[in-house]
Amino acid sequence: METDRYEYYSQIVNEVEVTVNKIRNLDFKKCFDTEYLEKTFIPDIGLNNEYMHEQPAELSAYYGKGLHLWQYPSQLAKYLVWLAHNAKDIKKYMEIGCRWGGTFIVISEWLKKIGAPLECAIAVDPIEPTPFINKYVEISDIPVVYLKGLSNSKEVMEYTETAKPDMLFVDGDHAMSAVMFDHLLARKVSNIIVHHDIASQACPGSTLFWSYLRQAEENFQHFEFTDQYPSVKGSFLGIGVLKRKS
Repeated sequence: METDRYEYYSQIVNEVEVTVNKIRNLDFKKCFDTEYLEKTFIPDIGLNNEYMHEQPAELSAYYGKGLHLWQYPSQLAKYLVWLAHNAKDIKKYMEIGCRWGGTFIVISEWLKKIGAPLECAIAVDPIEPTPFINKYVEISDIPVVYLKGLSNSKEVMEYTETAKPDMLFVDGDHAMSAVMFDHLLARKVSNIIVHHDIASQACPGSTLFWSYLRQAEENFQHFEFTDQYPSVKGSFLGIGVLKRKS
């Protein structure tokens, strides 16, 4: 199954460059237009076609295309606008659990688009780098580092503590103990910590831990992007952001 997917993504790897160009050529005013990003821009990048019971039927025309983003446009759009207002100082971005690489590529390019002085982007995952990731390494105008391993490995921990990414996206192992570990790793170095799957019945560990973080992290402001689609039975995904107070 995984081998088939690697082969499939290798056939559509040009979508990486297509997406990068879409972001770079986007009218800057549109970076703050939530409706445009949700209804047009994000779906056009292409959405994930796994676990279809979690996906809204009204977006069916975009599934299995482009970068296969495993995000709800309604959530991601608001998050991108938040970044446009709040992440202009980010120099190093790290993502724990990048999987195929779609979200990692979009956020890395988005940070540059909004004017952040991004110096490098770092992806962590235990699988081999995917065709999307390899292509992004090839075409990126900044260094892209891929660490093949678990976030609790000595290599990843040491790299994180040395690189000190000032923004870190937690989307790896969703067990509560693992999410807690990744959060504590990020908390040492990052001013913006982003958690995925904070409002998902499919991920009770990450959802419950986020509920704790909202109350426990007094030195951070918290923001949530958890819009759901009425056509979906249940609650899924969700993006939570912690921004360190000045």
